[in-house]
Amino acid sequence: MNFVDVAIPTPLRTTFTYINKTSQTLLGKRVLVEFGRRKVVGVVIDEKADHNSKYKLKEVLETLDDVTPTFNKTEINQITSIAKAYLHPIGDVVDAFLPTLLRKKKFQSELTKYENEICDLEINDSSFHHLTKEQDECLEQLNQPTTSKSLIFGITSSGKTEVYKHKVKTVLESGSSALILVPEIFLTPQIYENFKNSFGDSVYIFHSGLTELQRYKVWLAAKSDKPKVIIGTRSAVFLPINNLKTIFFDEEHDQSYRQQDGFRYDARKIIEFLHKDRAQINLASATPSLSTLNKAYAGDIGISKLTKRISKTQKPQIEVISINKEKLDGGISSKLMQKISKNYSDGNQTLILLNRRGYAPVFLCNSCGWIAKSNCCDSPLVLHQNVKRLKCHRCESAWAIPSSCPDCGENDFDYKGVGTQQVEEALHQYIPERDVIRVDRDSISGKTRREDNIELLKSTDPKVFVGTQLLAKGHDFKKVSLIVVLNLDFGLFGADIHLQEQTIQLLIQVAGRAGRSGIESNVYLQSRVADHPMFALIKSGDFETISNEILKERKQLQLSPFINLAYLKAEDSNPSRLRKFLVEAKKTLSVSDIEVYGPFESPVQKIGHKFKMFCIIQSANKNKLFMELDSFVKKVDENKKEISNWVVEFDPINAA
Repeated sequence: MNFVDVAIPTPLRTTFTYINKTSQTLLGKRVLVEFGRRKVVGVVIDEKADHNSKYKLKEVLETLDDVTPTFNKTEINQITSIAKAYLHPIGDVVDAFLPTLLRKKKFQSELTKYENEICDLEINDSSFHHLTKEQDECLEQLNQPTTSKSLIFGITSSGKTEVYKHKVKTVLESGSSALILVPEIFLTPQIYENFKNSFGDSVYIFHSGLTELQRYKVWLAAKSDKPKVIIGTRSAVFLPINNLKTIFFDEEHDQSYRQQDGFRYDARKIIEFLHKDRAQINLASATPSLSTLNKAYAGDIGISKLTKRISKTQKPQIEVISINKEKLDGGISSKLMQKISKNYSDGNQTLILLNRRGYAPVFLCNSCGWIAKSNCCDSPLVLHQNVKRLKCHRCESAWAIPSSCPDCGENDFDYKGVGTQQVEEALHQYIPERDVIRVDRDSISGKTRREDNIELLKSTDPKVFVGTQLLAKGHDFKKVSLIVVLNLDFGLFGADIHLQEQTIQLLIQVAGRAGRSGIESNVYLQSRVADHPMFALIKSGDFETISNEILKERKQLQLSPFINLAYLKAEDSNPSRLRKFLVEAKKTLSVSDIEVYGPFESPVQKIGHKFKMFCIIQSANKNKLFMELDSFVKKVDENKKEISNWVVEFDPINAA
C-alpha cells in the first residue's frame, strides 16, 4: 500500500496524507479527495511507503490527471520552495499555478480536445523601427551572455518597447520563447497589437479578464516547444512556458506586480524562483522602484539607460499651481480650467489625473453632521451620482441614497471632496460631453467597455481624458499637450514611507504622457502646499536625481531598501483579541538583532466587519529575520486559531 501527500487549497500550512490504492505513481498529478465533508481537487507532491499520521486515513477517490502529471518533480520542488519562502500554505501556492479549469473536477482526457496546433513563427521585419544609438547600446548589453538580470532605466517615450521587440526577435529566431509582463489588463491590448504586428500568431495574451477556457488554452500553448511570446499581467508568471529565455517587466515599479491578498507574492521574485538560472530577467521603467535601483547601483544587477525621447522633443515643463483661497469648479482652479478649454480649442488633448473615483468621497447631513459610512468597513461611503448610489470602495457594497438623515430625520444632505465623476461633470460646461472621456475602474469594468475606452485613447481628435492612475500607466497618447494633476497633497504627508515613493513615481509617469508626438507640452500640479520641498525636485522631472536624494536619506535613516523588512498583518472582528495577538507576537519576535514596532492600526481600520492592525518587523540580518518569523509561524500553527486571519508579508509596499 502506498501513501501520498496531497496539497489542498486551505489556510493550513501542511499537506494531507491519503492512501493510494492504485499501482501507478501519482506524483505531480491532480487527484480528487475527501476533505472533511467536501470533495476537493488537490495535487500530489510526495509519495511514501509509510506514514506517521495519527488520524484514520482516507483513500484517493479519483485520479484526474489520467494522461500525464500536471507538474514534474522540478516544478514540485519549485512550488515547495516558494511556499516555504513566503511562509504560505502550499495548497494556495499550488492553486496559483493551476488554471481555473484544472482546479475543478475535470479529467485530463476530457480536456485534450482544447489542444490546438501552434503556428510556425512568422516575423514581419518591416514592423521594426531602426534603433537609436542609445537603444542599440541597451540591446547590445541585453545580448551579453553574462547578463542574467538587468534594469532598463529609460525615461518615458525613450523607446523601451522597441528594445523589447528587438531582443524578443533574437530569442524567437533561436527557437526560444519570451514573456512580457504589464501591470494592468487595460495595458495589454496596446502592447499585444504591437507584438502581434511583428510576430503574428505566435503572440498570446493572458490575464484574469479572459474566460477560464481562454486561459486554459494559453496555458496549453505555453507548454509547446515552439517559439512564442506571451503578454500578460502578474499571474502570467505561473505559466509553464517551455524554452523561456527572456522576460520583461514593463513598468517594473508598479504595485500591481504584488498580490495584495491571499497568497501575497511579488511576481518579480516568483520569476527568480522559477527561471533565474535559465532565462534573462529584465526590469524596465522610467521610475524604477528604489529597491531595484539600489541593487543596480550596488552592481547586483546590470543597468542600461535610455535618456533621450524618441520624438526628440524636450520633456514637458512642470509647474506647481497653488490653490489656497481659490474657488474650485469640480476641483479645478479657474486658471487651469481656462487652460484646459483653450487647449481643446487649439485641437489638442488634455489629461486630468485625480486618483479618486466616484463623484464625492464624503456624503453628509448639514443639519447634524452625520456622515454616511459602510457598516462593515467603517469607511465613508462614496457618492456615485451617475447611478444614484453610495458605494464602499473597500468591499464594493452599494447603498441607496437615504431620503432622510438616519440621525436627525432632516433631508439636508451635502457632499464634500471631489471624484472623477464630478470633474467630468464640471468639464461639460466648457467641453462637449462626447469629448470628455473618463477612465477609472467604474468606466472600464467589463470587456466591452474596456475595449471602447482603449479605442478612444487612440484617438487624435481634441479630447479631455479624466481618470485615476490607470491613465498614468504606459499609454501612448498622440496629442496630449496638457496634463493637470489634482489632489496630490495626500501622497506627500503619509506616515507610510512607501507612499512618498509611489506618489513621485506617479507624477513623473503621468508627466511622461505629454508631448509624445513632438508637440510642446505642459504639466500643472495643483496643490495647497506649493512650497513643499519635494516639489523643487519633482519640477525637474529627473527621477534619477530625485531617487538618489531619497536613497541617500533612506540610507542615513536605515530604512527600506537598506533594512530587511516584514509586516505581520492581522484582522479579527474583536479588536481586543486582535491587539492581544499582535502584542504576544511582538514579545515572541523581539529578540537580538530584530526590531519590532507596533501594533498599529492599519490605514483602513476595518474591512468586511473585521478590524485590521499590523506590526513592523525589521533586521539587518536577513537570514535571522526569516528564521525567527518561520519559527513564529510554526508556533502559531501548532496552537488553536486565535484570530480570524493573519499573514507575514515580506518587503511590503503598504500597510493596508
